[in-house]
Amino acid sequence: MISVPALAAHAKMAPAALYAHFPSIEVVFAELYLDRVIQLPLVIDPAARPTTRVTEQLTALTLLMADEPRLARACTQALLSTDDDVVEDVRSRIAAEVNRRISTALGGGAWPEVLATLEAVFWGALLQAQTGAMSYRQMARRLETMISLIVPGD
Repeated sequence: MISVPALAAHAKMAPAALYAHFPSIEVVFAELYLDRVIQLPLVIDPAARPTTRVTEQLTALTLLMADEPRLARACTQALLSTDDDVVEDVRSRIAAEVNRRISTALGGGAWPEVLATLEAVFWGALLQAQTGAMSYRQMARRLETMISLIVPGD
């Protein structure tokens, strides 16, 4: 993984200035991933089936870094780090955004257990893609099947 001094040199700034905003390189990549997640449009077609709405949201999240494998790997390593409280906070904010997107896509009246199951499936799928078990695109296609088995009433 890249170091803070190397990243600062690439950005043409002093390492101290970068450290002032980001206490570790893991925080840089965690925040970058959070920013990408937040920047995704949250457009829900109320006329679409819940399965379609959830699939669209989770596919967009899954493919977020599909074309940037090195960046995806750096973000994954950062988000999996367990020794940084700031990264833990960023992980919580990412999880809240994923929860918001799934909840919005499900619509009112969804069982909390369905929401929790979809979140667990998404995070497991993303981890499989990020570790190279399959490509992001393969996982996005697989998610569609998994979602159709979980979301009731379609």
